[in-house]
Amino acid sequence: MTTVSLKLLRVGACRHLECMAARGGRWSPVEFPALCGLIRHPTRGWMLYDTGYAEHFMAATATFPERLYRDALPVNLPAAEVLITQLAGFGLTPADIGTVIVSHYHGDHIAGLRDIPNARFIALRADTEHFAALAGKRWRATLGGHLPNLLPPDYFDRLDNADACLQHPLPDWLAPFVTGLDLLGDGSLLGVPLPGHSYGQLGLFIPDADGRPAFLVADACWSLPALREGRLPLALFINADRKGFVRTFDGLAGIARRETAVALLPSHCTAAWEEFNSDS
Repeated sequence: MTTVSLKLLRVGACRHLECMAARGGRWSPVEFPALCGLIRHPTRGWMLYDTGYAEHFMAATATFPERLYRDALPVNLPAAEVLITQLAGFGLTPADIGTVIVSHYHGDHIAGLRDIPNARFIALRADTEHFAALAGKRWRATLGGHLPNLLPPDYFDRLDNADACLQHPLPDWLAPFVTGLDLLGDGSLLGVPLPGHSYGQLGLFIPDADGRPAFLVADACWSLPALREGRLPLALFINADRKGFVRTFDGLAGIARRETAVALLPSHCTAAWEEFNSDS
């Protein structure tokens, strides 16, 4: 088994009602971090799972109707949390990142793609096709949390479809998720389709992340404590497929209750970020 290194970075945050992420939460705004994974593979080098926020998000939401996105979910990106700054803390530049795995195309996950000049991108075909079809449809894109201007001009020339990767069995204990996509061909990074939130959301299962399994689940849930308790979010209406989201959420909730050794990592959960970093 190939061991990879995983660091979980907080790259900005937005504010929204706590109850939107979990039934029973407060009807008051709290911070939802934008988390991304910095991965080091022993032979393939440095990679990212998503990018979080970036100044490009501010530029893309400066005018109407895109400004509605920023007003609905106010963003805070301190200088210390800027992705380029955090990469420098590891002795890296954006040019050192060779691959970016895109979980899905919502603005809080792809805002930093323009800052990564050399990487290949990996995403699921269905989500890419849906996103590409939004070009020029500013109202529809904005209402769905999409900002097409965040993509690098050569994005599609640098894109690889995760669907083309060979299938790889997942451990039995990850049921109901049984098959992953072998993104690198060595079993070290397994893409796991997580239906519901978007038209093709891609989770990432790492069998050996510095000695333990980790499962980055993007927006398949927004609160790890709520997932463990089986408390669905109130904001089911924002998902592409509500029934698909519930099935995925329930599957992850079962894993959260059964398998305490795995690091389950939603993209917007402060508790998950703190737990992971305290155990690392």
